Order: sequence, then C-alpha cells, then structure tokens
Amino acid sequence: MFCIVLTYSYLCTMKEKKEQQPQAMPSQEEAFREKVQHYSVCFIENCPLKEQCLHWLVGQYADPMPFVQTSMNPRNPKIGSENCEKFRPNVRAVMKKGMTRFYLDMPGRVEHNIRQELIWHFGRTQYFEIRKGLRLISPEDQEVIAAVCRSHGWDGPFVYDGEEEDWQW
Repeated sequence: MFCIVLTYSYLCTMKEKKEQQPQAMPSQEEAFREKVQHYSVCFIENCPLKEQCLHWLVGQYADPMPFVQTSMNPRNPKIGSENCEKFRPNVRAVMKKGMTRFYLDMPGRVEHNIRQELIWHFGRTQYFEIRKGLRLISPEDQEVIAAVCRSHGWDGPFVYDGEEEDWQW
C-alpha cells in the first residue's frame, strides 16, 4: 500500500504554475462548433442582423441530422427584426475570471454586505461559479459588481483572479 503526501506549499506552487500557462484562444470556428450543442441557435433566414449575430453564426455549425434543436422561435414578433431581443454581437470582450482574492483588502462588515448583495443579485449558484472562476464575468456584470461595492462604501480596487477575452454568449 502506497501513501502519497503532498504538502500545501507544493500544491499551491503547482496550482500557480497551472494558472500561469497561457491557454491558446480557440479559433472562431472551434468555439462555435463546441458551443452549438449548448446554445440556442437561430435559423431565421430573413433576419437583418444574422451576419453579426452569434445565434445565427453558431447555428451554421449545427448538425442537420437531429430532429430536435434548441433554436429561436421564428413566430415570435420580437425575434428576427432590427430590434431582436436575442441579438448577440459577434464581438469579443474582456471578461474577468474569479473573485477568490476580491475581498482581501475590505473591512469585514463591508465584505459581508457586498457578498450578500451579490449572492442576492446573481443567485447562490451563479455567484459561486463566478467566485471560483467557473463562469466568466461580463463587462455588464463587472459594472453591477462595481455598483454594489460603491453602494456599500468600498472605494478600493477590484481584484479579480484574471481575465480572458471571449464572446458574450
């Protein structure tokens, strides 16, 4: 019987090395092919926004064989027009990742109040996915976080674990 003991410092060092390795950004085609199975796609041919919309572009990589595909309802009057509610531009944005060091410089009372309001705003599951870095933080969500912090009197820096460039799905 073998027993392997890893020290805490060794594990932290390995984690830091893993985090420091740059990850190659997938090409647009690779990203869209991966996303098509988990994303609502659009097949509305006469949509004026289709050439710039992520839902349409991802839909071009959909497998034609399945009988069922998660897609936009072409009968919905809010879909497929200049004012489409589901329009997502084909533009990458700088997304923040992780909040494990976010509260280090905050006083305890301020930290508690900010954390509770963010959990209320995002929901418990989504908040902890954001905190652990499992879910990227969009520019809009960054603004919400900043507004919550400012409303509780925090004027210090916002310390995220990292950032990535990605589409705003």
